[in-house]
Amino acid sequence: MSRRAIAWGVAAALLYVITAVLVSRVMPVRILYEGEAPPVPYRWVAPPPALAGSNLPPETGAATVPVGQHPGQVITGDGQCVVVFPEGSIAPREGESQANVKITPLDPSNGAPPPLGMRFDGNSYRVEAVYSISKAAVVLSKPATIVMRYPVHATDLLRYSGGWVSLKAQVVQATLQVFATTDRLGVFVAAAPVP
Repeated sequence: MSRRAIAWGVAAALLYVITAVLVSRVMPVRILYEGEAPPVPYRWVAPPPALAGSNLPPETGAATVPVGQHPGQVITGDGQCVVVFPEGSIAPREGESQANVKITPLDPSNGAPPPLGMRFDGNSYRVEAVYSISKAAVVLSKPATIVMRYPVHATDLLRYSGGWVSLKAQVVQATLQVFATTDRLGVFVAAAPVP
């Protein structure tokens, strides 16, 4: 399956999830195709010992997205992290029409500890973007959306900004996904309360 087909599929799923969240505030929503099929196994940077033998390494993502009044998205090869840039979210810059975006999976235990009472649920992901010609860091003029798949019980999405900051995420348990908007790029991780 091509990356383009996967990207369109993820975009359609994301649109469905966002619509369901918005509509669910007005009326109850039933997720389409709730079913018996288990999710594909999560791909860990540093798997729990019981899963180390069957774990596949997570994949990176990289793409060129338009600058200015055009939407764009970048997805990892395994679909575990997606960054959606709505129309107008990448600020224009003189002489620039594109930005290079890269998503890198990381082991969150190699960074700052989670907030008190929380635990990480899956990999963290570094999202970097630079303007194609100048290589200057991209400036967001509108929030981007981060969508991450988690392995167990995430309830929030955190961004590292000198410490972990909650992005007040929406959770879609049926697809094991968490998503939130962010006004800057950086390192993100799904998290859950300590049991």
